[in-house]
Amino acid sequence: MSMNPSSEPEAAAKAYPGGQAILQSSEAPRTLWRNRTFRRILYGYGISVFGDCFNSIAISLWVLQTTGSAKSMAAIQICNMAVSFIFGSVAGTVADRLDRRKLMLASDVFRGVIALLIAVSLFSWHVPFPVLLLLLSLSMFSSLFQAPAFHASVASMVGKQHIQQATGTIHLVDNLARISGLAAAGVAVAAFGGFVAILITSATFLLSAICVLLAGRFPQVMRTSGDPKSFAQAWRSSFAYIYRSPLIRSIVLLNPLLLLFFMSAMMLIQVMAVNVWKANPVQFGLIETCIPLGYMIGSGVLIASGKRLKHRGRWVFIGLLVLGPVYMLLANVSSPLMALPLIIGGGAMFACCTMLTQIMLRTAVPDEMQGSVYGVVGTITSTAPILGLTVVSIFADHWGAATVLEGVGILLLATGIIAITTLKSIRTYT
Repeated sequence: MSMNPSSEPEAAAKAYPGGQAILQSSEAPRTLWRNRTFRRILYGYGISVFGDCFNSIAISLWVLQTTGSAKSMAAIQICNMAVSFIFGSVAGTVADRLDRRKLMLASDVFRGVIALLIAVSLFSWHVPFPVLLLLLSLSMFSSLFQAPAFHASVASMVGKQHIQQATGTIHLVDNLARISGLAAAGVAVAAFGGFVAILITSATFLLSAICVLLAGRFPQVMRTSGDPKSFAQAWRSSFAYIYRSPLIRSIVLLNPLLLLFFMSAMMLIQVMAVNVWKANPVQFGLIETCIPLGYMIGSGVLIASGKRLKHRGRWVFIGLLVLGPVYMLLANVSSPLMALPLIIGGGAMFACCTMLTQIMLRTAVPDEMQGSVYGVVGTITSTAPILGLTVVSIFADHWGAATVLEGVGILLLATGIIAITTLKSIRTYT
């Protein structure tokens, strides 16, 4: 597959016999905001993300209030990570072989029913904790199919010319949904109790399914004549495709590293806010708000820039190279108020890196392979941050959060220098 960045979509079309038809079908004439299918699917996606975050807080609060056990919380996290790691790539392959709209519908309805079962099981049947783990694992398994089916449908749904605007909008909605879901869950549990909170979770998933239902039919996935006949062949071909494509392989390698460093740094900043900067509750809240605020600012700038943004690959590395020094500066500031602009800037740079690589994926990967690629990316990115947080938390206990944050900044800067010199396919992407 030719990796000339200026003709990446055309290269994908040549590499796959049906690719040219995909490009032609993706040239949607209407504007993004008049695209009813995209709008309604986006509403459903936002509601689904809200439900995921709401559910995680509601369940966590119930476990802590009922058992007070850190081991129980760890068991839930381990089960979620294991299910994601084992089945994430499989879910992506399923998204490429089945009707993506039906898959999203099934995922939302199933999670809504499972959430209802969890509420009844915990507060009426008083089931043992292993049964709760099983139900949560089933919910997690179902959620794995929703994200690849959604992300794989965006490019053909909005058209090649709207991919950057659509990607930025998705990131904005994702962040708003996560912030509001995490905040609302705590309020709901305090005001109405765990049973009602989990019922609200069930309602959000079912509402998401209604949005998907109202969106109508998705654009047909264009198949190539060389499609593997068996599921196992299709699953293996997704890894082979990633390995053969320098651009996709580079993104699959870079994205988990970015998330690992970012999540680790955010955790260390929270520790510093309490232990080093002695932030009061208001200041701590501002710090928490600035993290997604910076991300949304970066997303908004990319949306506004539209087609005027050139040399997108270079901007990925600009964001990456700036992030390291930002974390090093944060490790040496003495007050929470001094940290706020740096945190906002770091969030904006992180958005620059991650959004642009998402745009590259949606532009370069053939429609029939997008679910598989997103499934593999999701599997890796769901595991890497947890491993990073584990290691960083151990080091922070020994050497202090400020020292470890400075080390993270140095490592991230070194990673950026290595990446910009070795990942040419991203660097030269236009």
